[in-house]
Amino acid sequence: MKKPDAVYLPERLHWLVPLDQSGTVRADSLIKQKLPGLSRRIREELFSRQAVRINGRPVAKGFKPLAGDRLEIEIPGPLSPFPIPRKELNPTVVFEDQSFLIIEKPGLIPTHPISPFETGTLANALVAFWPRIIGVGKKPLESGLVHRLDSGTSGLLVVALEQEVWLQLKKDLSAKKWKKIYWALVEGIIPKPIKISLPLAHDPADERKMKGIRNPSDSYRGRVYQAITQIHPKRGFKGYTLIEIRLITGVTHQIRAHLSYYGHPVAGDTLYGSTSGKKLSLPAGRFFLHAGQLSLPHPITREQIHCNAGLPEDLQKVLTLLE
Repeated sequence: MKKPDAVYLPERLHWLVPLDQSGTVRADSLIKQKLPGLSRRIREELFSRQAVRINGRPVAKGFKPLAGDRLEIEIPGPLSPFPIPRKELNPTVVFEDQSFLIIEKPGLIPTHPISPFETGTLANALVAFWPRIIGVGKKPLESGLVHRLDSGTSGLLVVALEQEVWLQLKKDLSAKKWKKIYWALVEGIIPKPIKISLPLAHDPADERKMKGIRNPSDSYRGRVYQAITQIHPKRGFKGYTLIEIRLITGVTHQIRAHLSYYGHPVAGDTLYGSTSGKKLSLPAGRFFLHAGQLSLPHPITREQIHCNAGLPEDLQKVLTLLE
């Protein structure tokens, strides 16, 4: 896979709006004309950072400047299609060889950036410590990542060091050759094992969420995904249950959406209806969901690899609080 080149720009660019575009062309369209190599996401990021100005004043992307107005763009640095290398976060390695890694992602750390300007994600650290992963995979900002975990989720994550390895790992994941076990603390009492088989789709009322689809008449956005989750209660507390979760399928937000639909949201998951995060001393955005066990065939030797990551300290403290 050919790695796309970085787009190198000076710190500031400026142009004067010509007479034939006076009051008729939006600011974002002018930038697209002047810098056709910038993606739509990067252009939108520039506006959200107030880095686009007319005559020195920040403007919205729909603003239509007049002839002679000075259009200015402040660029924070070279625009690379890959994550910016940052070593502030030192990833915890659970398994490593010459072909792939299994690392433990902390809670509240995004897996990867959504724009070239973003730092503070796990992917920024990965490309800093393992630069050979740059360009591995299909999406530049997700270099090396075979799958993702939500920002509020902690646990095991697989990273390929080579493109062929990434392809094999993705193939095995799609073929359900991985076995993943999560642990979650949910609101309410779950007395016995249950199997949730509930299709999921994007919620048209909230683009951040998935929703359960019971009937063909249910409203949804995009396609409907089959989703199956197995739940085993491990320990009961007053008003809460610690559960073990096995994913039969892997759909975005599957665990969170399934548990919420059945009235047992993950503790701290306010997006899906939890009200207990503050009571349990969970910071905003962190919920009690941890990817603790992973088994998968080695992408080259086909030997079975087993990895474990116990509950992190912040989640252990929650259980201590409930005891």
